[in-house]
Amino acid sequence: MGMKKRKMTALLLAVAMVAGVITGCGKGATQGTETNGTQTNGKGEEAPLKYTLSMSNGLNEYIMQSTDINQDKWLKDFDARYNVDVDINLLDHKRFVEEMQMMFASGKIPDVVKCYENYTHPGMCNAVENGVFQSLDEYLVDAEEKYPNLMRTIPKEIWDYNKYEGKIYGIPVVYLSETARRATYIRKDLLDKAGLEVPKNLDETVAVLKAFKDMGLEYPYAGREKWSYTDIFFGAFGVNPTTWNLNENNELVPDIIRPQMKEALTFLHMLNEEGLMDPESLTTTSSDWLNKIYSGKVGMFDHNATQIASFNSSLRQNVPDGEFVLIQSPEGPYGDKGAYKYAPVLESIYFNKNFKYVDRFLKLLDEMCTDEAQDYLSYGIEGENWTKKADGSIEYTYPDSVLGEDETRFRKFLGFIKDDAYDVRLTPYLPGGEELMSWMQNVGPMEGTDNINPGNLESLLTHPELDPKTCDLFYEMSAKIFYGQEPVDTFDKFVEEYKSRGGDQVIKEATEKYEAGNVFYCR
Repeated sequence: MGMKKRKMTALLLAVAMVAGVITGCGKGATQGTETNGTQTNGKGEEAPLKYTLSMSNGLNEYIMQSTDINQDKWLKDFDARYNVDVDINLLDHKRFVEEMQMMFASGKIPDVVKCYENYTHPGMCNAVENGVFQSLDEYLVDAEEKYPNLMRTIPKEIWDYNKYEGKIYGIPVVYLSETARRATYIRKDLLDKAGLEVPKNLDETVAVLKAFKDMGLEYPYAGREKWSYTDIFFGAFGVNPTTWNLNENNELVPDIIRPQMKEALTFLHMLNEEGLMDPESLTTTSSDWLNKIYSGKVGMFDHNATQIASFNSSLRQNVPDGEFVLIQSPEGPYGDKGAYKYAPVLESIYFNKNFKYVDRFLKLLDEMCTDEAQDYLSYGIEGENWTKKADGSIEYTYPDSVLGEDETRFRKFLGFIKDDAYDVRLTPYLPGGEELMSWMQNVGPMEGTDNINPGNLESLLTHPELDPKTCDLFYEMSAKIFYGQEPVDTFDKFVEEYKSRGGDQVIKEATEKYEAGNVFYCR
């Protein structure tokens, strides 16, 4: 038994001692759907597709305010409309990994399990590797003929992201058709006031930030704790603190030790020295960062492009004439620009090895990809929530409250399939929707830094402190460079220390996985 399986077994035994059962809002999870019988009624007609489903509440207000989500009006309407009978078990988003562990420990695995990312997510507890879920390959033979809408909707390369040892286990139901998701935001009103054009490269960006400073703006650029949302300045050098790429020796290494990272830190130090970047960027919490932006104290930052309407709405409550626009990210010395590219899979669903109705479920997903189903999931009930005009256009009003938005999101959850790059149906009805679609179609595809995800590494179980996502050694060194407490050449000493503390083994394992083709490409 390998180390990974031994750790998994120990984890499940430990959790089982304190857990026992999964937490949820449904009628109880089952070990597969063998109780479903033939799924026909007494008249020989096809009975509803009955299945249990576990999923995160996603911090969705509409879901969380429900006393029993299985009695929800939209769930009942969905069941009747598509001949299904789903029993949802909700997991707390804030404790998602822990509750997934409890679920696996209990042995009471729902028919369908929805988890973030692909099977390497911590919440999956190596369940795919340990045979808890079934491979989908036998069902995907001639899939273009059996499930044509589903296969046309989800691109092949996104399916490939869910492969384990050459076989597909999870269906990538929430995915990104465009993985360059983060955009550069800039205050257009301040840019116009300064009489400057939209900056295209780092030099022009520095000139704009200096102009913002001269205008009295408190924070020309602002980032968030541990380099969050400072991606565009790392991306201008082709790196990011959380991602991996090939070095000059064709080894798969974390970006935090690549030479380009040293150049990025040199640039960031200059921004701080010149007073062009919020000095609290490495410690500012999410709420404090947002408050600075909403109060009009920030001229430039980066964030998911889809939030443009929300940022402008919040800004105008304090600065009525203020306006953020999405622009091309600054190009660096080697032609790189933009934030890191996301993994193409955001959420996947897995089928319990005892679930006997995978083919029928896939046919349900195929139906969810039709225009008729997508109109229902997006807009609601025709005649009540929306109408179709004679010219074929849709008359619809987007919800004006968070609860209303989350109600729409819940309805979309029921249909599973969603391209989360942007919603082609709902985006046109959002304030600033046309601008967002323009960025997504014309700017986003032209930028973003590719990266390679090595997946789970045994060596990082031994040396978790070397994981780039949580490497305090890097954050301490980079902070000292940023604040001028240490010279930039301190970076070279950090690289040596990283390798000597076990990094060489981490790089060796990651490179072996790359050479064997067992990695995940974000591009």
